[in-house]
Amino acid sequence: MSKNLIQLLLLVSLALSSSCSAVKVEYDANGIIIDGQRKIMNVASIHYPRSTEQMWPDLIMKAKDGGIGAIETYIFWDVHEPRHRQYDFSGNLELHRVFQLVHEAGLYGIIRIGPYVDGITFSSISGVSQCGFHNTPGIELRTNNEIYKKEMETFTTKIVNKVKVAKLFAPQGGPIIVAQIENEYGNIVKGYGAAGKKYIEWCAKMAVAQNISVPPMINTCNGFYCDNFKPNNPKSLKMWTENWTYHGGTKLGCTSDGLYITTSYDYDAPLDEF
Repeated sequence: MSKNLIQLLLLVSLALSSSCSAVKVEYDANGIIIDGQRKIMNVASIHYPRSTEQMWPDLIMKAKDGGIGAIETYIFWDVHEPRHRQYDFSGNLELHRVFQLVHEAGLYGIIRIGPYVDGITFSSISGVSQCGFHNTPGIELRTNNEIYKKEMETFTTKIVNKVKVAKLFAPQGGPIIVAQIENEYGNIVKGYGAAGKKYIEWCAKMAVAQNISVPPMINTCNGFYCDNFKPNNPKSLKMWTENWTYHGGTKLGCTSDGLYITTSYDYDAPLDEF
């Protein structure tokens, strides 16, 4: 075996070992800490079901070339569970493949499990109408309701286990550094009263119990209240930092929210719809 070939094999081995190494992810009041180093990064939102799987490598590399450090995406309940307890992770729903590509590109990943996700979703509450349990007697959505919480926990556990098996969480050597549960609950919490507060507390406990080994997050902020724009604490920047969508894409296959609702989620994203 030639000296040059040996050197090449050593370089490949080092590259593979570094890309698969476990990463410790922590956080404090000031932000996220990865392997003891505080990180501030630009994060891009790319929703994988809103594009084809053939588009993913190009979208991810263009995001990286644009200075992005992490890719985040919702997990859409309705497309992954089109019928109650019948799951689909094929084609452009291969979420594990998305994060594998993110990892291969040298980027971090953020998984937003929800399972309620907002964002002009594929159904008014992602998954509920498609799965068929929205008409279940006694069910109330996104509140302290045992029937709904059981369905939510079942789907969340399904996703978390799938990600664990694929070794996609950072401490497993994967790219995912943060996982989100629920979404934008601050818009509606007052309407639910005490039951809403109990529900969001349950969400937090349920997420922690999943033992995902990365920081769990709950996004409870309100959206589009720009007339009352100010930092929510003295350490926050007085600027808008959440122009989230890097590639909006399209709701394919007649999966729009309803009649006369656009299939586009462009949002003036840096990468056009197609």
